[in-house]
Amino acid sequence: MTTTAIELAPNWKRSLALASPLILGTLPLTMHPRGGGRHPRVIEVPGGVMLRTGAANPGLPRVLRDNERVWASSPVPIIVALAAQGARDWPAMAARLERVPGVGAVELHLNPTIAAADAVRATRAATELPILAKLDLDQAVEIAAECLAAGANTLVIGRAPRGMVMRDGHPWYGRLYSPMVKPLVMRAVAEVAARRLDAPLVACGGVHSADDVREFLAAGAVAVEIDSAMWVDPQVVARIAGEVETG
Repeated sequence: MTTTAIELAPNWKRSLALASPLILGTLPLTMHPRGGGRHPRVIEVPGGVMLRTGAANPGLPRVLRDNERVWASSPVPIIVALAAQGARDWPAMAARLERVPGVGAVELHLNPTIAAADAVRATRAATELPILAKLDLDQAVEIAAECLAAGANTLVIGRAPRGMVMRDGHPWYGRLYSPMVKPLVMRAVAEVAARRLDAPLVACGGVHSADDVREFLAAGAVAVEIDSAMWVDPQVVARIAGEVETG
């Protein structure tokens, strides 16, 4: 399989070109540090794990202090994943990243508690960086067109599905990370692709092999994000990239 440059911000004033269809997925940053939720934050389930981090992260300012020099010399564009407790946080963080060397785009991790299109629209007003809207999987098909109309350049489908397990007789809620997620994401990608919204689609969920990548591309995605597979095998991205390139 021969890969060519992939443009994630077509017809936009700033290009976001990738040499590979593989993107490293990361947990999102918030404006201020967050200590996260109570333990346990990870519960093993058959075939995967449930994760509830409480958005634990060091905060955007700290990450910028620690990484600006490295990002400036990165051979690939840095896509900064962002989360927010309120719609105003995304524009503020995007504006702060606007002129940071090496930053090629922002990825908004949207959730059902905030109006997705309003968040995208406010962020677009604050930055010229390409915007990737990472849609909650349960809402992806429903809100895809609205997010693009509000100013998103690319749709990422999607955030890990929400689930619940019983722990010590009490419900425990989190997001499911597992190869089992792949069929759910495949269906959502195919349904959004069928709407011909004239925007790049990135698939995220259940990617653990080069065959997974090929199948998502066949379903309508132009690229894929790999996240939890790296927790199992830190070398998985390099291996998949080599197999996709040669296969």
